Amino acid sequence: MSYLRPYRALFATLSMLVSASAAAQSSQPTPKAGSEDIILGAWSDPARCNAKNAKPFTFDEVVRSGPALNGKCVAVEGFWARRALFGRAAHADRRKSNVLPALEHKRIGIYAREEILEHAPQRATRYTIVGIVGQCETEWPDATMVMGYCHYTGGPIIKVAKAIAAPVRNVR
Repeated sequence: MSYLRPYRALFATLSMLVSASAAAQSSQPTPKAGSEDIILGAWSDPARCNAKNAKPFTFDEVVRSGPALNGKCVAVEGFWARRALFGRAAHADRRKSNVLPALEHKRIGIYAREEILEHAPQRATRYTIVGIVGQCETEWPDATMVMGYCHYTGGPIIKVAKAIAAPVRNVR
């Protein structure tokens, strides 16, 4: 892949910006009106939202609740694939599942620290996601651009504090 060689410095710079901006997102308020901020990442502080204080919700409850759950610390079980959580493995494993319009009300966007996103499953894998609920349409109202899941789609998101893989069951 020698054609990518000239872009390595750009990728390294963008990676540093993503890390710096993502770190800032965990502690800074929503950008002010007229902001020129570019949102590169966000997550929830595990000290404030964790498995001990998260309220359990079903996947469908989070999707149906819309903005009513915004700002709430929740624990939601579902099938994680790339940058979204799904209620069904078949939905998660569909081609372009993270952006497919037909799955619009069947997924929850994932925002998390890079260390978590690096290990995001590419195929449906059962997880419990603990984090703060938000909505793409209202989470960063004055940002110039929002990268990640909300850059391509809308609807509910979870800013992840912790991702807990379901135990593997022995099948005979």
